[in-house]
Amino acid sequence: MPLAPSRLRCRRTPLPARRSAIPLLALLASLLLASSCETNPRASAEDGSSASEPERVPGNAALFSDLDDFTGLPNEPRASATSEFWEHWGDGRAELSGYRVTTARYGEAREGELSLIYVTEPHDRRSWIKDDAAESPDRVEVLKLIRTNTFLTGIYPYSVMSSTFAPVDHWREERFQPVRINLEVQEWCGSVSHRVWPGPDRLRSLRLSYFASEGETLRDVEIPPEALYEDALLIQLRELDSDFQGGGDWEGWIVPELWQLRTGHGPIRAVEARITRSEVRRGGNPVTRFVLDAGDYQRTFDVEREPPRRVLGWTTSTGEEAELIATERLAYWELNRTGDESYREELGLSPLASIPPGTGGCP
Repeated sequence: MPLAPSRLRCRRTPLPARRSAIPLLALLASLLLASSCETNPRASAEDGSSASEPERVPGNAALFSDLDDFTGLPNEPRASATSEFWEHWGDGRAELSGYRVTTARYGEAREGELSLIYVTEPHDRRSWIKDDAAESPDRVEVLKLIRTNTFLTGIYPYSVMSSTFAPVDHWREERFQPVRINLEVQEWCGSVSHRVWPGPDRLRSLRLSYFASEGETLRDVEIPPEALYEDALLIQLRELDSDFQGGGDWEGWIVPELWQLRTGHGPIRAVEARITRSEVRRGGNPVTRFVLDAGDYQRTFDVEREPPRRVLGWTTSTGEEAELIATERLAYWELNRTGDESYREELGLSPLASIPPGTGGCP
């Protein structure tokens, strides 16, 4: 049950002028500039196809050239992750958990499957994209959390995936403050992509939506310093390497979960909130219960009191309920062959990923 370390340092570049909004023309210009500056090292194979060597994009050829400074990590972390952390999270495997979940959509409860996948990986701080070849001072180890949720709304399916990337060393006031959060939603009406890069006093939001009410927007949004992000709480409340808020309660500002903003069609912003903790029992097991209150929204998390401190379940005032089924530690990226679907069953998930069996063709 563990994973591997790597030491880091950070480079600073001049901070660009603050902007409250960034026109989409600037985005298009940066994309064109990045593509025009890249070389294509691919050579044709003997059969006329492209060579197997993939095109390598330079670490600084990111969508935005100022992410290093925008996310505002200092030159050095306050402290490094402990050896105990790496003994568990440095074993070259990921932690996969399957959950039973009920999701409220269109005023009705929808039964579905949810998974949480935690794994450490190196990122390049100039782009905040995974890069195994990144080197100091630009290499930062992060704990990645992938959350998937699939369910049906009548005839058509929903597929929701969020990704949260949190540096494992102690960089900011609270451990595991995220540097990037992504949300992808696909369903038969259309798709939505929302990406957020948190900074110390503002966030950058890129939302690309099929729906006119949301549109395609790119802007910087000011937030109070040290604001938390609900998407990262499934990492932070596990207290994997230190106590959340030193073992006490918390009060301040939080940016709501991107999926919650999507279903509520609200703007991205920080809201006042508090998190209280208590010691309770769940199914006879001792757990730490964290309750998030933000206006009329409430979410309750139950976390194992002993390592590995998994999230046993949560409920929200908007109607979502999740309960842990099973957990495995696997190098899941290697389990991509026919027959490896059986590993899903060990997690309590459908081996066919919720897709009903075929009927053998059309009549």
